[in-house]
Amino acid sequence: MNENSLNSKPERDYCSCPFCDQPICPEPAEGQYTCKQDGRLKIHRVDCVGLYCPVPVMRAREEIDQLEKNNLLELVADDPASAEDIPRWAKRAGHTVVKVERVGDEYHYFILKGREEVE
Repeated sequence: MNENSLNSKPERDYCSCPFCDQPICPEPAEGQYTCKQDGRLKIHRVDCVGLYCPVPVMRAREEIDQLEKNNLLELVADDPASAEDIPRWAKRAGHTVVKVERVGDEYHYFILKGREEVE
């Protein structure tokens, strides 16, 4: 065995994504993610830039209701109130905010859909 094979982890176990503590890991192609159970996730992106309270929360709810459980929603907003509103709504609705990124004036919320909504 050479030195590289001793020090390298199998590619399947390697994860450099921001979600390492969550059950999803990235693949390099177009917003596709692979969870540790070999399922595939596609990030559903919702652009709420320029929209203000309560519209980002309403749009998040509308869009996440269309996703299957354990899928991922990325909500992009520039409303400063969303920093409090989106996590509060997600928790109350049974979803998990797995990551929040701030890019310039924009907030990127990655929300893992939780329980199925009962009508």
